[in-house]
Amino acid sequence: MVRALVGLFAKSPFKPLQAHMEKVIDCVEMVPTLMEAVVEGDGPRIKELRKDITHAEHEADIVKNELRQNLPRTLFMPVSRADLLELLHDQDDIADGAEDAAILADLKILDVPVELRRQVIEFAEICVETARSAQQVVGKLGELLETGFTGPESDDVMKLIDVVGEQEWEADKAAFKLIKALFNWPEKLHEPDLCVWMKLLEALGDIADASEQVANHLRLMLAR
Repeated sequence: MVRALVGLFAKSPFKPLQAHMEKVIDCVEMVPTLMEAVVEGDGPRIKELRKDITHAEHEADIVKNELRQNLPRTLFMPVSRADLLELLHDQDDIADGAEDAAILADLKILDVPVELRRQVIEFAEICVETARSAQQVVGKLGELLETGFTGPESDDVMKLIDVVGEQEWEADKAAFKLIKALFNWPEKLHEPDLCVWMKLLEALGDIADASEQVANHLRLMLAR
């Protein structure tokens, strides 16, 4: 793996970041299925997905740690080493949100009103879609390098970054609506369930928040 990363750095400092982002997306892609299992109260499936997501997050961590260890001290590129490390940190936070959600989901079988089940899954899907859009932005870095971070390619990336921001905003609205519905449901949820739900929804929201951080950091890099 180390030799492979060194080879990627020889081509572009962005290739390893893109490789890490692929591992991150492997992790978050399982989140909607996890939430389907949660609303269905499928304990064995939740446990299985928790193990799979935790394993995927560990794989992403391996790439992250090797990338940090092998990132050259000097880069003759229009980006700094500090920028690349910060971007890596933001990407890592996306995977952490997925893992946190999986661990919380496996704490106990949660009660959820039937009428809100679709809403829960849709919220998870919005958060994951935000991460997918962030991956698209990271995937454009090679093209930007070739054009010196200017021109139509840069404009296109800025539009993608705006999309990520809009999706994160949609995730925030969906989270507020869902939390309000859970708190005000006529048949009150048990307090332990409500507590876990709050933490679980926060972890899902962290996926979208970290994805926006990735996009915003790239916006700053383009603006320099």
